Amino acid sequence: MDCHDEKTGGPRGKTSRFRPDHKLDRRPRTIPRTHIDVILNEPQKPENIGAAARAISNTGLGRLVVVNPRTLNRELMEATATIHAAGILASMSVETSLREALAPYRLVVGTTARAGSRRGPLLSPRQLAPVLLEPSPTALLFGPERMGLSTDDLRLCQKVVRIPTSASAASSLNLAQAVLILGYELLLAAGGEPPPPPAVQGAAQRSINLMYDDLEDTLTGIGFLPADNPGHWLMNIKKIFNRTLLTKGECDLLMGMCRQIRWAVKNLDDVGAGPKKRPDG
Repeated sequence: MDCHDEKTGGPRGKTSRFRPDHKLDRRPRTIPRTHIDVILNEPQKPENIGAAARAISNTGLGRLVVVNPRTLNRELMEATATIHAAGILASMSVETSLREALAPYRLVVGTTARAGSRRGPLLSPRQLAPVLLEPSPTALLFGPERMGLSTDDLRLCQKVVRIPTSASAASSLNLAQAVLILGYELLLAAGGEPPPPPAVQGAAQRSINLMYDDLEDTLTGIGFLPADNPGHWLMNIKKIFNRTLLTKGECDLLMGMCRQIRWAVKNLDDVGAGPKKRPDG
């Protein structure tokens, strides 16, 4: 006679002590995404700011930063953010300079609906998402509702993402929709085990921008870049560096090369005579 309960596997008439071992739970952990902040450059409508805050809350991203907003109507922002994103709005940072707003980040990703040759290489959200999961300060940069990010704005970014649409005539998305789509792709990509830590720690945007300023001045000074629009041509050089993350040491090295070039141009006779003391001592 079978004395075991078919449902519990334990003796009939007694409560089973069987408990699942939660330590054996093999479900993948979700990778945190709070290191990824959303930056809205010159947003025009407070409703879109609130809706973007809600998208951030929905998908587990980091902080919301707005740069030169047209208006900050608290009532309209809270109406679209709803109570679920009240904390995102409460901690929202308001900045007046895009360059300063981006300064703390080690990776800046610009968004665009236009596919011009000067804006690429362009990545899709699904291609980009796994790259952004490495725990390093990252900014997702969105432009104004009407025109999006300018070419000058995209020059401040290491990578550019474009959300595909069914037709080029309908490529423009609502600002909060774009935030939600990128957040959703990051949420999907975060379903597995965390990636290994990066082999190198990328430089902060402040160091990268100082290096690019130094490089632009030096290459313009020696005639390599045209003086009337050096930033346009410097973008081709930036694309080379943007294929990987520059470290602080690499930025310092490039700035040292610029100092040496400027010194050599001013001391051509000494350069031909042999090694001299370096300008940085």
